[in-house]
Amino acid sequence: MRIIKLATISFGIFVSSCGLLKKQQQGFVSPTNFEEEFTFQTYKGVIGFDISIDGQMSQFLFDTGADLTLIQRDSILGKSTNYAGASKRKMELGEEIIPSLKIGDVNFQNTVALNGDMVGLKEQIPNFGGILGQSVISKVNWLIDYPNKAIIMSTNSLADNTFKSIKIIRQNGNNPYTFLTFRGKEYKVVIDLGSSSVINLPTDSKFAKDVSATVSLKENVRERYTLGGLQKITEQIGVIPELSIGDFKFENVEFNINTSSQPRIGINFFKDYQIYIDNLNDGVYWLKKTEE
Repeated sequence: MRIIKLATISFGIFVSSCGLLKKQQQGFVSPTNFEEEFTFQTYKGVIGFDISIDGQMSQFLFDTGADLTLIQRDSILGKSTNYAGASKRKMELGEEIIPSLKIGDVNFQNTVALNGDMVGLKEQIPNFGGILGQSVISKVNWLIDYPNKAIIMSTNSLADNTFKSIKIIRQNGNNPYTFLTFRGKEYKVVIDLGSSSVINLPTDSKFAKDVSATVSLKENVRERYTLGGLQKITEQIGVIPELSIGDFKFENVEFNINTSSQPRIGINFFKDYQIYIDNLNDGVYWLKKTEE
């Protein structure tokens, strides 16, 4: 078995709001009614699975924090622009239309995508193809059973009465934001399932300042992969004794404070949960804790 030592991931791709929603919505899905089930792997906790781009199969990471899908290309195709990522770093990327992107038997056609050479990430993930962003994710519903590493992708409603919804707002296109409650105060955070962090807070954010005033911190040095490649960072880390999101309470939650674009909760925040993303019904998010 090949062992992959992967730096933590905090990717994200932030596109100027001008015309973003139109780009995310461009293209169509066939068939128009389906339910596709498949399993996934994880890389530092981040979900990865096989996708076929114009007949060539490769591994993509699932990233609700990415405005658009990003294709690994050794050289840039199409008109290029500088784009910002989760760490505020920038990278030059091209833009293209993908005629066919298939997940199982489901075909996403004429999808807008960015492209570039993701040095530092492509070497760590076998047969790496890119990042699956909101230009694909927002077009269908997703039921992610994280503990059992299984996904149902569908045009149908998938939640039952054992799930509970959490408050969601949409800003900057289809990116989902919710609210964490800590010591009686609410803090807005992006749900970034492409981040391997549990909770990541920008150094200058109100959330980081309030947490720092009540929780013991220690210094940590590590490698992080963000847009623009690998970087070694120094950050502050700690554990929040208790917080909540909607009706769900979380205890002893790890967090880090470093240079980043916005407060976010990553995929490891939900490691014990099923996550249902109901994109075709006002973009509601539903959660259910998996029974131990």
